[in-house]
Amino acid sequence: MAKQARDTTKQPKTATRQPRGKGKTSAPADKQRSVEEALRRRAAQAESIIDFVDHTSLGGDEEAVTGELTTADQHPADTSDITFQRELDLTVRNIAEARGAEVQEALHRLHEGKYGICEECGQRIDPARLKARPEATLCIECQRRREAPGRR
Repeated sequence: MAKQARDTTKQPKTATRQPRGKGKTSAPADKQRSVEEALRRRAAQAESIIDFVDHTSLGGDEEAVTGELTTADQHPADTSDITFQRELDLTVRNIAEARGAEVQEALHRLHEGKYGICEECGQRIDPARLKARPEATLCIECQRRREAPGRR
C-alpha cells in the first residue's frame, strides 16, 4: 500500500471574526443594560409586595378580613391584632411604594447619564454600593450624613 504524501503547505485561514462594532455591544452598553435589568427587578419586587398587601390584609374591610359579620359588637381588644397587622402591612406597602419611586428615579437618572453620581456631592458612587442598592442616589458618606441623628 502506497502512502499518500501529506500536504504540508499552510492554507490561509479565513477570517471568522466579526468586524469591530458589529455583533458585539460595548462594555458601557452591557453595563447599562445590566443596571437597568437590576432596577427593573427591584421595581417588580416592590410592585409584587404592593399587590400582595392589597390582596391580603388590605383586600377588604375589617369585617371581610376577620370573617365577622360586623365589628360593631366587638370589643376593641378583640380586633386589635387585626388592626395592628393591617397597620404593619400598610407600613410595608408604603415602604414598597417609596422603593418603587426610588427605582423609577434611578431609571430616569440612568437614561439621563447621571446614574452612579451622588446627588449631593457629585462624586461617583462606589460600584459595590450600586450593586447592593442599584437605586442609590447618594454615596455612602452623604447617606450617612443624611441618616445621622438630629438631622431631621
